[in-house]
This record gives sequence, structure tokens and C-alpha cells, in this order.
Amino acid sequence: MVVPMNVNRFLNRTAKVYKDKVAVIDGDARYTYGQLFERVQRLSNALRQLGVAPGDRVAWLGYNNHPLLEAYFGAVQYGAILVPLNIRLSAEDLAVILQNAEPAVLVFDSDFEPLARALGQNHVWQPVEIQIEAKHAGYLGYEDWLAAASADYAGDDSLDENSTAELFYTSGTTGRPKGVELTHRNLYMNAMQAGMSLGMVGMSDASVLLHTIPLFHVNGWGTPHYVTALGATHVMLRRFDPQAVLELVQRHRVTHANLVPTMVNMLNNYPQVKRFDLSSLRQIIVGGAASPSSFVGQTMSILGGDYNGGYGLSETSPIVSLGVIKSTLADAADEVKNRARGSAGIPLAGVEVALMGADGQQLPWDGQSLGELVVRGDMVMKQYWRAPEETAEVLYDGWFHTGDLAVIDAEGYIRIADRKKDIIISGGENISSTELEDVLYQHPAVLECCVIGRPDPVWGEIPHGLVVVKPGEQVTAEELVEFAGQRLARFKAIKSVQFVPPLPKTGTGKVQKMVVRRMYGAGWAQ
Repeated sequence: MVVPMNVNRFLNRTAKVYKDKVAVIDGDARYTYGQLFERVQRLSNALRQLGVAPGDRVAWLGYNNHPLLEAYFGAVQYGAILVPLNIRLSAEDLAVILQNAEPAVLVFDSDFEPLARALGQNHVWQPVEIQIEAKHAGYLGYEDWLAAASADYAGDDSLDENSTAELFYTSGTTGRPKGVELTHRNLYMNAMQAGMSLGMVGMSDASVLLHTIPLFHVNGWGTPHYVTALGATHVMLRRFDPQAVLELVQRHRVTHANLVPTMVNMLNNYPQVKRFDLSSLRQIIVGGAASPSSFVGQTMSILGGDYNGGYGLSETSPIVSLGVIKSTLADAADEVKNRARGSAGIPLAGVEVALMGADGQQLPWDGQSLGELVVRGDMVMKQYWRAPEETAEVLYDGWFHTGDLAVIDAEGYIRIADRKKDIIISGGENISSTELEDVLYQHPAVLECCVIGRPDPVWGEIPHGLVVVKPGEQVTAEELVEFAGQRLARFKAIKSVQFVPPLPKTGTGKVQKMVVRRMYGAGWAQ
């Protein structure tokens, strides 16, 4: 028997098996899985009443709240395509995205009404604008909109599993945003793969996951499917704030959270962190960059629970690997286990990875050979939306080429060294900027840092560190250069350090190196 792998199957099952269990907590709002299922049906039917047909795009401009979670099922279960928009992008970037996606409808939170109105006026498409809350005249309030729609089941169980369900746009940090087409099959398989691996770290129907990362971001949007499939509870967070996170963990006995290193760093350094009861926290998954073993150990001692690195991309639905501790490492030293935890982890079941050298040949998993990480599996995207040439640049020879340089050790743990574009080439030697950043982060005065290549007439490039100092701490550039030099091979040594204000970041706190290079690269100043 062949049953289409449609993502609505997850909610359909959970709404029956866990009908009266709390599915989502969002401020004062609480909905059981039975109620969530009904709201999803109303959303689908409301979209149909607006004329949104299968294949039409539904753009969503809003905070991390329960309506966005509902859209991950309500927009796609009958064949429409959800386009979650990053609220941190500029109006210019959003305009480019909407021109490319051509949505039939734009759903926006009331705080974004001026932006939504401007986007609607400046483009040839005519979206129907629906507010989450009716604060402006002329728009339909979200709750009124749902209440007026039928609660009858609106899913299409015969949908082609290879049809596009979601369209995610890359952040534009390395160029023009590209629309990543993810099919029902992509999302279904990645949810199954993630659920299997997360079972190794105790995620189950008893889990409570805090959505610290926005659902429109790659580190966040995989969660609606696998958390729902497990019957776990979603706790929504409108926007990241250290105190809000700690309060929610304590109040709702949160067991799991997904973070990026900048968020973890903010939590570790929050002055009142020890005042909160975080004993329920069993695991944090940290994606975005490799973490030094010392940082892993510090975080586990402050926040509690297990620390697991992870790696994924928009193009892989998103999770490729997780830094879970295999049974074969159970008796290893803490340093070894923490290095594994802080890595990109081992590939999920059903995910194949390899390292490709410059000659196109696969490299060994020896922990030393550096090559481009390539991936294949059921979760790799269909294509870039309306971009056949850009698709061909990354999907060829049976692999998705990530653009990330990595090493894989004999145990199968992946460590991302750098983006191809971020590698520093000094005197003909390839130097990983992330390795140098890991060293700087070991200094107690460093709050955040970024290492870029500074032009040099002799070496071509030399490593230049940009550092934000922790409040109340003092350190000189010379001290940091010496500190790093004692821990690095001579050819990798950081040659200069510059103190800067907070570095430019994406919506989830990941440093935008392309922007940093423009700000502090060739035209840097002490």
C-alpha cells in the first residue's frame, strides 16, 4: 500500500490520540490538540473562501505565535503553499521575495500593517490582507475570520506527496534571497528522521518544547511537524528575550528548546539566571555554529540538561545531523563527549553525507580531511523557486552541495569548518574563521566575536578579530592576540583585534559575516 506522505497526517493522528492534551501555549491562550485541529480546519476553509486554490501561495508576516503554527497545517493540508516571511528582513528584501513568490494572500500581524500596506501598494499583485488582531479599520481580524469559516475537515488526503507544501526564502546573508521549495515528502520524511534521533535524547509525548527560534527561520520551522507528530506541547515565544525564556521554562516546565549560540551566550550571561528553576530542562539543540567543548560544559552547568549541536539548511527541510552522544561514547571523557555535543553531530537515519575534495572525489572520514559537505536524502529540497540555474549550481551528481567546508571524524561526527566564502586564505593556507572564533570565545571577557580576513600585501589575507566585550570586563587587543596565539598554530594566529559594538545579526542572532566584511573588511579602522 502506498499512502501519500502528506504532513496533515501528523495532526490528524495526534488530534485523535491526544485530543484533550494541551497542544500549544501562547501567552494566556491554550489549545488542546482537538481544538488545534478544529482551528486548522477553519483556517483552511477560510482561505478557500478567499479563493486561495491549491498551488497558490499564502505569505505570512507575523510573530512567533499560535496563528503561525496553525498555518503550517491549515495552509498546506489542501494544497496551498505557505510562505513564512522573516520579520527581521528589510522592506527591500521582502519586496523582492513577494515579487518572486506572487502570493494570493498576505496574512500579517497588526504591528506590521504599515509595511504590509506599503508592500501591497508597490507591487502588481493584489494580496488580501488579514490581521491577526483587528486594530485597524478595513481589515478582518484573525479570530473573526476563523469563526466565520466551517470547521469541517478541509484536508486533501490524496495530495501528491511531491507537490510543494512550503516555500522558504534564504536570509539573503550570502546574496539575493532564494525560495526553497519543500514538498510534503521532504517535510514528512525529515519529521520522521528528526523524531527518531530526538528519541535518543528523551523527546516524547511528555515533552514541552519552547519555540525560542521563530518558525520562519531554518532552526525553528522543522519543529511544527515532529513536535506535533510526537504529541508534545508547543510553547510559543513572540520574540527572544533572556528573561522571558527563563520565565517560560520555569512556568511551563519546558523540557526542550532550540537555540543558536548567540542566544545561549545571552542566557549564560544573564545576571539573574541562577534565580530561575530550570530543573525541567532536559535538552537544548544548538544550531548555527560549532561550539567549543568549554562552552558546552559551561552551558550544561548553568542551564542544566543536555547540550546537542545540530546542523541543517533551508534546502534540507531542515535537519541533517544532531550532536547526540552515541552509546559507543558513553564511557568517553567529558572533553570528548562535549566536543561531540558541540559539533554538527552525526547524520540522521536516512540521511547520507560525504566530503568532496576540489577534484570531485570523496574524502575519508578521518577528522582531518577538509572538503565540501554534500548531502542526499528524502529531505533535500525539490528546487529553488523559479531559479533553474541556481538550482543546477547546488543539485548535481546526485548530491546537494551545501557550500560548507567540513571534516568528519571516524565516529561520524561532522564539524563545520566554514562557509566556502568565509574561509581565510593566508599565505596559501586555508584557515577556518570559526576555529579562531572558538578560541576567542574561551576568553572570559569576550561576549561575541567574528573573525574575517583582512587584506595584506604579503600574505593575501590575515585573520582579523572583531570583538564585543562583556559589560564590566576589560581587556586589550594585545592581550586577546596573545591569548589566541598561545592556542593556535603560528600560521593561524590572529594578527589584530578590533573592539566593535554589537555585530549585525540575522533574525535569530547569527552573525552576518557578509555584512561584517563590508563594514570592517578592506576599509577597517582601529
